[in-house]
Amino acid sequence: MTIAEILREMSGVWEGTYTVLDPDGTLVERFASRQEGRMEGTDWTEKVVYLREGAEPESRHYRAVVDGDDVAFVDEEMWGTTLRAGGQAVLFTFGWNARPGERIVEMSMPDGDYRTRMWQHFENGALSRLTVIEERRLPGVEPERWYTP
Repeated sequence: MTIAEILREMSGVWEGTYTVLDPDGTLVERFASRQEGRMEGTDWTEKVVYLREGAEPESRHYRAVVDGDDVAFVDEEMWGTTLRAGGQAVLFTFGWNARPGERIVEMSMPDGDYRTRMWQHFENGALSRLTVIEERRLPGVEPERWYTP
């Protein structure tokens, strides 16, 4: 299965929880999230809403052009590379252009309407924290169309 096929199968609306830990396992924070992903043609679009208690929802929009296993991000704020690990897992390394010393490595493992993602955060080459994300897809709910190919 290619990355494009994996993303096509992951399309939908997912709700879950982000659990952020220090490298020693100490809880830093836990918060809810909603992620909406859509694969149309070669365009992958994604909207993520972070729902921290006591704070206004924070939304981020992402777009990539995906052809088989080739992924090109269309985002001025971030960079990223994506690789397929076997037939089902996706390895995503990314960072923010404004923070050149920071890098995040994400391993995503979807399985039907359930998926987990693990982020390893590195700052200047050293592990700074871990984020564990567990999500479930909402059956029959369509993601918002914020970009038209």
